[in-house]
Amino acid sequence: MSSRFAFVAGALLVSLAAQSLSAQQASGGALRDTAGARPQTSRATSSDSALVELGRAISVLATTVQTVVEETAKNPEMRAAAVQTAGKAVSLAQRTLEENRGELERLLAEASQKLAAVEASERAKAAEKSKVTPSKP
Repeated sequence: MSSRFAFVAGALLVSLAAQSLSAQQASGGALRDTAGARPQTSRATSSDSALVELGRAISVLATTVQTVVEETAKNPEMRAAAVQTAGKAVSLAQRTLEENRGELERLLAEASQKLAAVEASERAKAAEKSKVTPSKP
């Protein structure tokens, strides 16, 4: 049970850390690009060292998750428990999708209508631009 929890928690942490890392890198790059003439060396250095530490932590976590996966593959009981957990997760996802089907369909229809309106507006603008011809001097 604790190994399953460690595996699932590890996978979630890896994905969250990867998202956090990519978001931090994107915002860090934007801060440096827009800094102008003001020096931002201390902020950049601390951000860079934090990114390095985060990268190390992600590597350690990935190694741990890999070890748990390998142990799970070797142990038939753990493998069966992992398959059962995955089956329950899929069932929960299916049930949640089914419960929210009406709302999802409504949101998709609304988004489709908005896209159609934007496309019609763009077509109207393009048609109006093509009708207007510059006068010759």
